[in-house]
Amino acid sequence: MLTLTIIRGLPGAGKSTLAADIGGPVFAADDFFLGPDGVYRFDPKLLPQAHAQCQENTRAALQRGQNVSVANTFTQGWEFQPYLKIAQETGATVRVIDLFDGGLSDEALAARGLHGVPLAGIRAMRARYEHDWKAGDPRPPWERG
Repeated sequence: MLTLTIIRGLPGAGKSTLAADIGGPVFAADDFFLGPDGVYRFDPKLLPQAHAQCQENTRAALQRGQNVSVANTFTQGWEFQPYLKIAQETGATVRVIDLFDGGLSDEALAARGLHGVPLAGIRAMRARYEHDWKAGDPRPPWERG
């Protein structure tokens, strides 16, 4: 059975570690910001391209018949929609693993995170986190009336 595993949670919760343990190709929007020298250089203006690349990598691997894990924060339901569509197009079953905060405080998450997300950023993500992502508005914020 072809499976797309979506691993969601706040920065530092252990998404990448769990994805690596699951095996198979692992994709994350953060991969886009890793330079050839292995240094992470985040630019928020490039987030649309980062997510597009993550989605395309996911689609291509599923089309090759590979089980895939995607490790992004997925704080709101609308962020799932492109991946649900990809799963439908490729016949993959979707499995969602929600780590939320891994039982950690915001300070501990900031200290553990791989990409230096500031404490204020983690707090903002926690505040908007939709635990019941299926009940959230599936439209991106810029398409809402």
